[in-house]
Amino acid sequence: MKLPTLSCAQALRDGGIDAMAALDHALAQALESAPQAAHAAMKLAIGQAMSAIMEATLQPAIRSFPELNPTDARWREVVCERLAARVGPSASAS
Repeated sequence: MKLPTLSCAQALRDGGIDAMAALDHALAQALESAPQAAHAAMKLAIGQAMSAIMEATLQPAIRSFPELNPTDARWREVVCERLAARVGPSASAS
């Protein structure tokens, strides 16, 4: 799939990064309370979900606009930006 615009591709890339970060966080939390015997299955399930996210969002964005290929630093920035956007200014007032 060729994405039509840079802003469209960036939105999908950033959404994919955000989704993967959320899954990574959820897995870490789940592993803390799950028995060791369940870890491999949970890791596999999350890995498969992340792979699907990569294929559906990040890869089309990068194929369409190679300049969107994120560095590790940009990946972290996107995670922080998306989290801050979701939390919004009302969180600091709490």
